[in-house]
Amino acid sequence: MAEELIGNCLVAQSGGPTAVINASVAGVVSEALNHPCIEEVYGGMNGVLGIL
Repeated sequence: MAEELIGNCLVAQSGGPTAVINASVAGVVSEALNHPCIEEVYGGMNGVLGIL
């Protein structure tokens, strides 16, 4: 069986804050919180520019 990856989750959205994008990000965060192998969930303010 493959080893489970353990680490953090980084989420960044691009484009305007539409209902679809917001729902997608909410889904990613919600699902990430259900997995004990994901230690922290981070979000980039202002999308990718917030990560740089």
